[in-house]
Amino acid sequence: MFADKNRVSKGAVSKGLIVPHALKDLRKGYKIRIIYFVPSDRKVKPNYQEKTEVLMRVVSDVYDREMKAHGIKTRGLDFEFGEDGRLKVHLVKAKKVASFYTGEPFDVDRLLNTQQQEIWETIGFSRNRPMLVFSEAGAVAEARPIPQVYSGLACVSGDIFSDGVTASNIEEQIQKLVNRNEEKKQEGKDELSRSQVSQTSNGVLIHELGHIFGMLHDTRDQRNIMMRGYDKLGQMYALPEARGRPVRFSLAHARMAAASRFFNESFENSDTKPPKIQDFKLSGPAKAGERKIKFSIKMSDNKGLGPFVIMQRGGGQIDAMVGDNDLKGVENYSEEIVLECPRPLVGGQPLVYIINVMDVNGNLSQSVANSVVVSD
Repeated sequence: MFADKNRVSKGAVSKGLIVPHALKDLRKGYKIRIIYFVPSDRKVKPNYQEKTEVLMRVVSDVYDREMKAHGIKTRGLDFEFGEDGRLKVHLVKAKKVASFYTGEPFDVDRLLNTQQQEIWETIGFSRNRPMLVFSEAGAVAEARPIPQVYSGLACVSGDIFSDGVTASNIEEQIQKLVNRNEEKKQEGKDELSRSQVSQTSNGVLIHELGHIFGMLHDTRDQRNIMMRGYDKLGQMYALPEARGRPVRFSLAHARMAAASRFFNESFENSDTKPPKIQDFKLSGPAKAGERKIKFSIKMSDNKGLGPFVIMQRGGGQIDAMVGDNDLKGVENYSEEIVLECPRPLVGGQPLVYIINVMDVNGNLSQSVANSVVVSD
């Protein structure tokens, strides 16, 4: 918990509400590039520039506050800015109709691939520039890191620019987020309130960018942004709730982001070699009913290894974080570690383990181990 009001936010506090400061160009070499992608049969929503600025103020603020909460020093997340000093939003009026990008039936890989290719053709390749894409092609929330070039694509629906979801100024947006009415009744059915839609939509941006920075899903704490903690984003902007960090990044994920080139500024720019993962496998079969698994891990990096996270998918649990560590610059790591599953494994189910490891210079590697839970 924060010690005092000044540590709750870098923004202003007014009438019990926290209002994030305006964005400014930090002049970093590694920035987020923002795209508004509009197929030829869709219309550009009004005030998208102002609404993007509002959304990114919240995104930047949450990252800043969570880094500070974990004792991590950083100037924060940076974005591209135009010559006029405003946040730069690249409007890409696409060549094709929406169905060309989504496919019929909907294909998320096709959507990401076709959008990425046309964006690069229109405004250029995005080395050192992960793209946050607001897409009018289809409703999706997906991220695809491209760590080899410190880039990637995070795609969310352009519906976020609807007036009922996002306001054109930050004060109104904070009011939307803080509204405590969780649901309303309409024609006898439960329907998410506008406030809840705003919280989730704004929170999804933070979540998807987290994947670009090396984060995986984390169900250990329902408050985690890399779970669904972002559904309660509004509590981060109302005192006294904000003091308890009701929405948060785990320490493991804060360390991953902090080691990336988007937050860390003390890296060797010439080092572009990712860590080597020589071994990542189960030491023995995963058995039904058990919760502990032995894993053999061997990794190295000539400049030093940083943090890693391990996620389990399947076996009776979806996307659970089961391991993490900060290797603090050691060049070689070879261990047999014990991972504890959040619940007993289910016999016959596929089991997937994913490790993301960062080196001290912000290079990311991933390895995947597949297995099947053995029944007695």
